[in-house]
Amino acid sequence: MGDKDTARYSGFDALMERHQELVRTLCWWHAGGDTERTADLVQEVMMSLWHYRHTLRSGASAGEERQWVRWHCRSVFSHLRRKGDVETVPLEEAPEVADDDRSGRDLIDRLADGLNDRERQMLELVLDGYTDGEAATALGVTEAEARRLHATVIEKMKRNAKRMDL
Repeated sequence: MGDKDTARYSGFDALMERHQELVRTLCWWHAGGDTERTADLVQEVMMSLWHYRHTLRSGASAGEERQWVRWHCRSVFSHLRRKGDVETVPLEEAPEVADDDRSGRDLIDRLADGLNDRERQMLELVLDGYTDGEAATALGVTEAEARRLHATVIEKMKRNAKRMDL
């Protein structure tokens, strides 16, 4: 293995070391606490992260890395759910969420009704503070496409707000 390959693997290994607990926790949650299924999900997520590692912005902050990892976890879970390969099992202990955060999140979820998967991904990135340029990189599209996607999300959410008399 050449120096370039070694650096590529060690960079990915370091990234995974920093975020392995996050990946395991999210996978455990989506597997409903099933240890065997959690291990399978971790493997699926790791393969996805490796495959899309080039979409992580060079020099990303720890927060940006964490968001990138979370986004890919959700993407893998969504894909597997659509294929019917994953069942989400409710756990007895739900993570604690402040009432203010929950009510705001519920409103966003209601406003986001009718968004397709790509539009939901864009919404999540925008909510996490990504610029259209950063979102374009994360989504693997041009910045112009990210701006169009962002505008579409806003328009759909505005229509939902009007429909709900907000």
